Amino acid sequence: MDMSKVIVVARGLQKKSAFCGQDIRKAVRMNWSLVLLAIVFLAGMTVGSVYARNADMQALERLDFLFAGNFKARMTGSLLSIFTASFASGFLFVFACFLCGLSMWGMWLIPLIPFFRGFGLGLTSGYLYAAYGGMGILFNLVVILPGAFFCCLSVLLAAREGIGFSRLLASCGSKTVNRSKLKLYTMRFGAVLGITCLAALIDLLFSVCFGGLFSF
Repeated sequence: MDMSKVIVVARGLQKKSAFCGQDIRKAVRMNWSLVLLAIVFLAGMTVGSVYARNADMQALERLDFLFAGNFKARMTGSLLSIFTASFASGFLFVFACFLCGLSMWGMWLIPLIPFFRGFGLGLTSGYLYAAYGGMGILFNLVVILPGAFFCCLSVLLAAREGIGFSRLLASCGSKTVNRSKLKLYTMRFGAVLGITCLAALIDLLFSVCFGGLFSF
């Protein structure tokens, strides 16, 4: 290939990479609150993974209602029970964000919610790795994480909306918040619950399709 063509191609790749870098930085600036919440979530997941080294099955069972971490039930439970457990887990965190968002002090409490959700996912993932090694990692990747991804996404979005509305209440002081803003706040949480429902359906689908391939 002619050297001039190589130079042209290299310059084109440099321009594309520069544009991609600018787009990423722009996206981060526009969604900085979501990025910070994701960091808090990852911190909770890290803490949960470390804690899982000393956790036993009884610890997972005590937290199962919050995290839907009972992986054995995914292989033997009914379709309704799997869906209900998964949806209820996500709903509790989303609803907690909704309630905290209705208080001007909620902005300080809401970051604890994605941290706690990350702790639960890290606890389950860490326990599966510690107890079952490679097979536990595979089960986590195939059965748990697909639905958990969308569930955690809904929690992060709910946390962002809750913090935003809580800040709005704090800035208004004694003024009354416009009803249209409250209606918009409620509608956005309705959309977040739609993502939670989608996460539960994905959880159900992957549990049914692949849960029977594992035996613990």
